[in-house]
Amino acid sequence: MKILHRYIIVEHVGPFVFAVFTATLVLLLARIFKMMELIISKGIDVLTVGELFSYFMPSLLAMTVPMAVMVASLMAFGRLSSDNEITALKSVGVSLYRLIWPVLVVGLIMAVGMFFFIDRVVPASNLRFKDLMLSIGMKRPDLELKERVFIQDFPGYELYIEKMDDRTGEMRNVTIFQMEGGRLKSTIVADRGRVASRNVRGLVVLELYDGEMHEVSPDAPDTYRRLRFDKQVVNLEFESALVRTAHAAKGDREMTTAEMRAAVNKLAEGIAMTRAEGTATFIEEKYQLQQIELLERRKNEYLVEIYKKTAIPFACAALVLVGAPMGAIIRRGGKGAGFSFSIGFFLLYYIMLLAGEAFGDRGMMPPFLAMWLPNILLTALGAWLLTRAVRGRVSFAALRFLDVRRWPFIRTILKKRRPRWAREEEAGSAAEGGR
Repeated sequence: MKILHRYIIVEHVGPFVFAVFTATLVLLLARIFKMMELIISKGIDVLTVGELFSYFMPSLLAMTVPMAVMVASLMAFGRLSSDNEITALKSVGVSLYRLIWPVLVVGLIMAVGMFFFIDRVVPASNLRFKDLMLSIGMKRPDLELKERVFIQDFPGYELYIEKMDDRTGEMRNVTIFQMEGGRLKSTIVADRGRVASRNVRGLVVLELYDGEMHEVSPDAPDTYRRLRFDKQVVNLEFESALVRTAHAAKGDREMTTAEMRAAVNKLAEGIAMTRAEGTATFIEEKYQLQQIELLERRKNEYLVEIYKKTAIPFACAALVLVGAPMGAIIRRGGKGAGFSFSIGFFLLYYIMLLAGEAFGDRGMMPPFLAMWLPNILLTALGAWLLTRAVRGRVSFAALRFLDVRRWPFIRTILKKRRPRWAREEEAGSAAEGGR
């Protein structure tokens, strides 16, 4: 029996590695284009971009590993079923229950490991990613310069650039508003300009050409000055309060469970103190209720994040319980069906997770239930599928609604081209109907 269990577990390794690699690559595509823009357009060195990738990867793996577990279960048990190995094992008295339990044990072990990974590694990598992005912003504040948007990242100035070459720093039709005390002090308009210096920390030096400066004195509003220039140098500082404090600030995605528990306790104390304060007027009472609501919302956000750190890892075990019996059921659908079912299930799980997070943050559901309800539903569905699969009372046709290839927008994409797996599945379905 140990040889059989080892054989089944080894059967999962290949599909698991393939699914992790594929899913991570798909999720990385959008980020890859952004990183390539930093290299090509912004001049950031490749090593820095590679470091950003390394800090971003753990947060992706936290989502792709549970999905890969289900893909592996579906494909492994689907292969065993399509080759009639499960039927042969049943004939010698080995039930599907005995085949699944070693995989379920491995899923639970992975869940524990993933919990520590999500609780310790992911927050640390998220914090380093955030700090590195801020460091890039401090060393290269000109990265904040974008065309056709009003730029307010430089204290005391507001910029508008009609056209800009990110590589050379050349600009066209530049307008700079200088503010003082919340009032407009001067306006600089230039036909062209360029970024003269990028290497001064927290400072961008602009050289403007063929322009005008319009200035109104705050002390004498009736006095107006207009100055034409061939060349004007403008120094823009980037030491905003956000940048000065961001390295010390941690969001809930950069905190461990222990740190969030401490934050929840502090918020609970703050809520209790706010409620204990007396109010003399209706306005004070309304303000007190608003403060309590804000503190409760923040407390719920921390609690939701805490329970999410446990719910996502233990989805590995729940998805094994769903994937294994489904793999035995959909053997006639082939590998394409198994992979599409995995995507369909994981999309449903992710949608439920996002909905639960929104409901939990707003206090519409208890935070624990909001995060763990998808796992509870998956476990119940997996137990039902397992019992039905053992008794042979559920068919592939009953589960076709989860096949993403049959979803309307996917069918529209695939309408012009019928791939080989689709033709084989149709042929298999026709043969099954003929019997």
